[in-house]
Amino acid sequence: MHIVLVGLSHRTTPLETRERVAFSRKQLLEALPVLRERAGDSIIVSTCNRTEVYSASHSPGKTASQVLDFLSEFHGLSRESIAPHMFELRDAEAARHLFRVASGLDSMVLGEHEILGQVRNALTAVSDVQRVQVPLSRLFHGAIRTGRRVREETDLGRKALSMSYAGVRLVQQELGEPSTSSGQSLGRLTVLLVGAGEAGKLMARALRTSGVGELMVTNRTAGRAEELAREFAARPVPFEELRERIAQADVLVTATEAPERLLTAEDIASTNSARVTRPLFIMDMGVPRNVDPAAGSLPDVRLFNIDDLSAIAEENLQQRQAHAAEAEAIAEEELAKFIRWWESQEAVSMVKLLQQRAEVIREGELERALHRLNNLSPEERATVETLTKALVKKLLHDPTVTLKQPASKQHIQTIRDLFKL
Repeated sequence: MHIVLVGLSHRTTPLETRERVAFSRKQLLEALPVLRERAGDSIIVSTCNRTEVYSASHSPGKTASQVLDFLSEFHGLSRESIAPHMFELRDAEAARHLFRVASGLDSMVLGEHEILGQVRNALTAVSDVQRVQVPLSRLFHGAIRTGRRVREETDLGRKALSMSYAGVRLVQQELGEPSTSSGQSLGRLTVLLVGAGEAGKLMARALRTSGVGELMVTNRTAGRAEELAREFAARPVPFEELRERIAQADVLVTATEAPERLLTAEDIASTNSARVTRPLFIMDMGVPRNVDPAAGSLPDVRLFNIDDLSAIAEENLQQRQAHAAEAEAIAEEELAKFIRWWESQEAVSMVKLLQQRAEVIREGELERALHRLNNLSPEERATVETLTKALVKKLLHDPTVTLKQPASKQHIQTIRDLFKL
């Protein structure tokens, strides 16, 4: 059995491609059963910065190809358009990658902790539609434990800058007025937040913590907007009034999973006519993007997306690089535990196969012998059977002990070759 990872991320892929391969929660629930039929037991991690498919497979090369076909077909893309951006990792390297992802070590913003919840959600999503087999379940639980330890035990985790706060930091840098050493004041600004899901909630918390003046919240489901507004002392507005309310805002923040654009350039242009000369700052945190990129070329509109956080990420990297080493050490420690378990499972499986093969041979030879010795009493037949069982047990004792040793990988392959298992 092998672990196979096929994916793309902010490190390998521009936003224009990432958004076309991303999965909303609804799409994820539709996709997982289809993926399982194509590539076996699999889990999808899909966030603003990555789409990664983890599979357990006996034929890693075939599975990797099947996953790539699935991604292209599900999203209606040509294989050639996404293949150059994809990376593939196997076994220990695939596990190491996931452990680092869950720890925030592979994030655009080093150490951000929102990714841990997203990894947990990936496991929950697949559990909602199908039973997760032990190898991938154990892998993801190990990654979640790693991320939790990094968050609790290291300065990287305890003082992490999340993607939501990075977005607010960008707003502060671009629009805020000098206030304290902790950043720029947003107290004079009116912000309209579109989205009341998990991403919207994180953005609302970051905006309130950063001292935003007035916060309006809207969502397609009015009840969710009202609930979020109560929690963060915001003003809920009907989704039907979205364009009208944009005209009243200094900052528009979008954070939804909508698979299509929520706002076109024409929508933004129409709201601009009601704004007179007041500029509009748009922070589009959606992947796929919620706002037509063409809106960024309109007069008095400044449009930023998730990839524009790179400057904030670089600033954060310089401040936090010193804390990354202790997080890396935790990830390697947890990885070693998982690899020991993983290799022991292969040994256990091989022992079972060896014992089954020996039992089939024993029973066959015993039946032939007893057929020729048809004058034996029941007690004598039982003695012969006990003898054959004892011989097999003694012959397999040393190989079984050896296979269960930590460094048994080469022996496993040897046993497989010798006994044609």
